[in-house]
Amino acid sequence: MKIALIALPSKQQNRLPPLTLAYIAAILEQRRAIVRLYDRALDSAGSWNDIRRRLQTFQPQRMIIAGDDNRVIEQAVTHFHQTYPDILPLLVQRTGREAPTIVNNVMAWLDGTDTTTELSADALPYPARHLLSLERYALRAPGGEVQTPVVIGWSDRGKWVMRSPHAIGQEIQAVMAEFGIRNVLFCEPELTIDQSWLNDLLDYFIKANLNVRWQATVTLEDLREETLLRLAQAGCEALTFSIAASSMFDSAQSRQQVRKLINSASELSIYTHATVLLEPPYEAIARLIDVASTFGLNDVSFELMQTLRVGDDEQQIQRFARQRYQQGRSRQRLIDRFGPALGGLLWQLRVQHLAEDE
Repeated sequence: MKIALIALPSKQQNRLPPLTLAYIAAILEQRRAIVRLYDRALDSAGSWNDIRRRLQTFQPQRMIIAGDDNRVIEQAVTHFHQTYPDILPLLVQRTGREAPTIVNNVMAWLDGTDTTTELSADALPYPARHLLSLERYALRAPGGEVQTPVVIGWSDRGKWVMRSPHAIGQEIQAVMAEFGIRNVLFCEPELTIDQSWLNDLLDYFIKANLNVRWQATVTLEDLREETLLRLAQAGCEALTFSIAASSMFDSAQSRQQVRKLINSASELSIYTHATVLLEPPYEAIARLIDVASTFGLNDVSFELMQTLRVGDDEQQIQRFARQRYQQGRSRQRLIDRFGPALGGLLWQLRVQHLAEDE
């Protein structure tokens, strides 16, 4: 049987390959289906004609259309239904976190039953990365090397079930052997969600000496300074986290702790990227950006909360945030070099000079 899988553009995660569909593809290939995977996110601005031409060549008997927006899924199904009537629409994320549940739903659809023998998460084959053009995704390590995502936990009825460190390590070794990729992304959940599991993971990675570099998301409030050294020993090359006004303005002590963690990570050559969450009131936004600019981060991005997206120009707010952050970074560099008094004075003179030039 020939089955075509079509991944639709995501609202947020288009830099990721459609890992959930790659899991589906792997189980379909185990069942001896001939599978093709087409990702609209790689050419979201183009027309459907290219995929339609490729489908005419492939001639699938069944089709799966997956995305994270019901409206877009319905449009795609309507576009293909007349030619390919046997279509399964799936509302899924690209991250692969739903793979065990989704794969069982797909198997029931293939078998034409309401239920089927459920496949456990441990029995899932590795996602079919060979059907994806991994190098075409905007997924890069801090040094510019190609990254590929690896799932570290499954989402089951609103709770995270973490994969065993051994299973994660085995998949990483398979990825390195098959694709030569030595940079891995653990995109969700946060690495710090379960401290006991995290300790086991770091122990396994350090002892196994996998020779892999990886990036993960953490929650700063749950990250311990003594853990940073073990993260570096285990191959961690980058940490990402969120910064919100609610956490930054609680106390000077919490801000100092963030600075200390980021400084320690930098000394261990761990790259730090923060997503600064922007939310009303507006005066808090400017203050939050100013505080974030003093942390010494390697990179920062800005995300607007839903309350700001209504009635405001999202791009304009993000441009303002980026500009203010860069100004804050320049001021902090002068302060770090010349001290608070002289650095602050030099900054004021610079601002005055730029204003006069205008």
